Amino acid sequence: MSSNSASSMTVTTRSPRLRASASTDPADAAALEAARENEFTTDVQLAYLDAVVKNLRGDTPSETPEPRVVPAPEPAESPTKGIGPIALPSDIRPATIIKSVLAVALALALGWLPVQRLLATTSAEAVVNARVITLRAPIEGEVSMAEADTDVGSMFSHDQNILVVRNPRADSSHLANLTRERNQLRTNIGALEGKKQLLLTSLEELSVQQERFRIGRIEQLEQRLRQADTDSASAEAQYSVAADALTRAMTLRKTDAVSQAFLDKAVGDAHVAEQAVKGQAERRKGMLVELDAAKRGTYVGDSYNDTPQSAQRKMEVSLELSDVQARLVGSRAELESVEAELVKEQERHDELSQVAIRSTVNGRVWEMLTAPGEHVNAGQDLVKLLDCGSAIVTASVSETAYQRLAVGQTATFKPRDGGGELKGTVVSLNGLAAVASNSAIQQNALSREPYHVTLRFPDLLKHADCRIGRSGLVQFDTASAAGFSRTY
Repeated sequence: MSSNSASSMTVTTRSPRLRASASTDPADAAALEAARENEFTTDVQLAYLDAVVKNLRGDTPSETPEPRVVPAPEPAESPTKGIGPIALPSDIRPATIIKSVLAVALALALGWLPVQRLLATTSAEAVVNARVITLRAPIEGEVSMAEADTDVGSMFSHDQNILVVRNPRADSSHLANLTRERNQLRTNIGALEGKKQLLLTSLEELSVQQERFRIGRIEQLEQRLRQADTDSASAEAQYSVAADALTRAMTLRKTDAVSQAFLDKAVGDAHVAEQAVKGQAERRKGMLVELDAAKRGTYVGDSYNDTPQSAQRKMEVSLELSDVQARLVGSRAELESVEAELVKEQERHDELSQVAIRSTVNGRVWEMLTAPGEHVNAGQDLVKLLDCGSAIVTASVSETAYQRLAVGQTATFKPRDGGGELKGTVVSLNGLAAVASNSAIQQNALSREPYHVTLRFPDLLKHADCRIGRSGLVQFDTASAAGFSRTY
């Protein structure tokens, strides 16, 4: 039974011509093989080779089907005599040709897989990617959520409050000192303002008193001037009487009617009366000088200086008021400085006691690294946000395709979820290097091909839901660079 099996296997692996020749006698083998040589046409040979290739790939059973032999039609007589059918050289046997064809087919079958991988007409990995931004705690304290339902996947817009960190034990000693100093300055300024008002009131009263004194003094001097005029008139009258008496005495003395003593007395009285008139005139001039000085605000006299007591007090109050005003200006300037420093210290204290963690981009929460009520330290990671405004596509390609790419080259992206085709450009050729570590999907996740390319598609930025992780097909337009277009 084993010999029959071996014989059967031998028959199945041979060509139809060999099987036919093995079943006949040796004497007729050459004649039979020559007869069937013309019957083994090209179509039969191709069918046989196709069966052998499928047998090698495992797609069909091991037994090769028997070819159908069609009798060759008899050749028509050619009008040209002496021209026969073209025959192969006698030293090349048909079996050798068949073996050569089988060897070529086997080589093509074994080399197709590497060639297919080299040309890579199927797509490699291409996913939508984006930057991940980490928000850290600027101060130490307890964490609370701005919104109760904040969790992974929550959408946030730019400058929207996400977390709040509170530190009730923040140092406020300097703030308290500045507040105390500000209150003291305000109290001093209030006291100086009150004193200034009192001095202004006193100064006003002294000014009124001084003016009244000036008016009264002028009236007094005018009254004395009128009295001096009266005294001058009386002195002139006495001088006139004395002059008349002197004239009579001189006349009577010539007649010796009176004595020389009487004449001398009349001369003396006339001289005294004359001097009295001159004295009254000089006295009146002095009163006029004093009156003119009083009208100009200068007071002259024998019992007082040029300034009355009210004017002297007014000067003292004016000096004190100037001092109060100077101190008030200095206190106000110091208060402004303290208040400015207090504002800065208050802001610093507020930043150290409570800080709102706000979103710096439009995106969603990628990873929540804390929980409400947790105590965190300064610089500790709190939350990671996915920047939807930086959506890109990361694709892996073969080395052959990578060598034909260039930055700025156009490309298309066809999402596998059925979305429309997007148009974009190549922005980075990473090759074997690692992509930025802040990407949501790391480069080591793309392992089908070692070379990586980063592309930007503007239409991806229109999606507010951050379509991160969605895969698709990237097709590079290499017509301008290498004259080919292939999908990866």
